[in-house]
Parts: sequence; structure tokens; C-alpha cells
Amino acid sequence: MVGTPGVPARRARHALSVVAHNAANMLTVARLCCALPIVLLVRAGDHHLAALIFVIAALSDGLDGYVAKRLNAVTPLGAVLDPIADKLLMDSLFITLALEGHLPPWVALLALARDLLIVAGTLALRYLAGRFRVEPLFLGKVSTFMQIVLGAAVLLQLSALPALAAWIQP
Repeated sequence: MVGTPGVPARRARHALSVVAHNAANMLTVARLCCALPIVLLVRAGDHHLAALIFVIAALSDGLDGYVAKRLNAVTPLGAVLDPIADKLLMDSLFITLALEGHLPPWVALLALARDLLIVAGTLALRYLAGRFRVEPLFLGKVSTFMQIVLGAAVLLQLSALPALAAWIQP
């Protein structure tokens, strides 16, 4: 009943709890949606905007995990989407930077090969062992962090350093 007192408040509380419970997943989906615009911006030579979006997406990587744990809202969907978002964001950026000549191709191939091996190993293990829980290793987190640092460094070098050079007159 819509006219019953308290119903709108209960609906509002329920809506807020759904949003809070899915906040981490929304951040992850937003990061997924950043990959294509970053690639298109790098291809178009708009390194300023590509760097800005990439840095925001990279920050969301740490934020989504924090939010999920803080709100006790870790979900099976988030556990699958988060590594997919990481891999899509980093691999698409590295491949694009390599194709544009801003990154050695072997770096992009190494990152892509690493991610393909992880996915293949996970699928093989699931096939052989059935259901299992995937826990990210510290080394994997360090690797992802270093990839983010490299991607940000290249984009910032392409966007900020040329702009700074115009201010420095010999």
C-alpha cells in the first residue's frame, strides 16, 4: 500500500541499502566503462583527458575493494568483475600505447601474456577441481599496482611534460 505511513521511508531505506551494497560493483562497472574512452582518447592524441580518466579509474580500483569490505558488501559478481576490469583497463591501455609507439611492444605482450596465463590457469583449475575460491595474492596486487604506475607515468609524460616544456624557456 502506497498510502500506508512509513512505506516511503522503508522504500527509501531499502533503496539506499541496495545502493550501498552495490557501491563497490558500481565503481567496478564504471572502471570497466573507462577502458574504451581511454583507448579512443590515446588514439586521438588527447593524452590530457586520457590521463585524467585513467587516474580516476586507477583510484577506483583501490576504492572499490575498500568500499566492499567497509560496507560488508563483497559480492560474487564483484569478485569476478574486479579482475576483469583491471585486466581490460591495463591490457587495452598497454596495447594502445604500444601500437601508438609510446611503449615498447614487449611490455604490452608481457602484460597480456600474464593475464591470459592467469585466466587460462583459473579456467583449467575450475575444470579440474570444480568450484574454488580465488584469493588475490600480494604479488598480484603489487603487479597490478606497478602496471597502474607505468600506465599513469606514460600518460602523464605524454600529457603533462610537453605542457610543462612550453613554460620552460631556455
